[in-house]
Amino acid sequence: MLTAGRTDPESGHLFMLCWGVAAFSIGCFLAFNLRGARDRFVAFLQAQQAQSGRTAPLRGTSAFPVVGTAFVVLGAGCTVLGAAEVFSVDAHSLFTRDRELGALTLAFPLFGLFALWGLWHRRGPLRAAWATGRAALRSAAALCCLALLGLTACLTLGLFTLGAFVLALTVVTAAITLLALPRRTPAT
Repeated sequence: MLTAGRTDPESGHLFMLCWGVAAFSIGCFLAFNLRGARDRFVAFLQAQQAQSGRTAPLRGTSAFPVVGTAFVVLGAGCTVLGAAEVFSVDAHSLFTRDRELGALTLAFPLFGLFALWGLWHRRGPLRAAWATGRAALRSAAALCCLALLGLTACLTLGLFTLGAFVLALTVVTAAITLLALPRRTPAT
């Protein structure tokens, strides 16, 4: 039970984890312009400025990608540190083989390669991200590939604790890549 004067060391780590996730999310929207969120926010600011009767041009919006990138880096670091402390993960346990998988040891690399092939197929989302030519989307697609390969390696080697963290990284990079893709317009 929490009391008013008690300070719990676990709550500081939980705060770091939550703050890291929030900062990472906001940074992704600003840096990668996910689903046009940054453009809509700038349009909102311009509308507010026009409504208030000011005629001066809107300043400071060019710093959004830089601020977003800083939030992504700081948020990712705080998330990893907070998660490691909250879940009390020992560095030695990350690289300890949990169990022997037998025939599944050969299946995991095949599943990983099949997933990469599907993502890079002619209509796959990673190929679409690469085709945009934007450096941020290309790096997100490359990071998604590396995370998927890392997840495959962790599962093949039986490192399930490390695999759980790599799975989270894979899901986050895939979500960023998919959300950052330009919207497809229907053919008319």
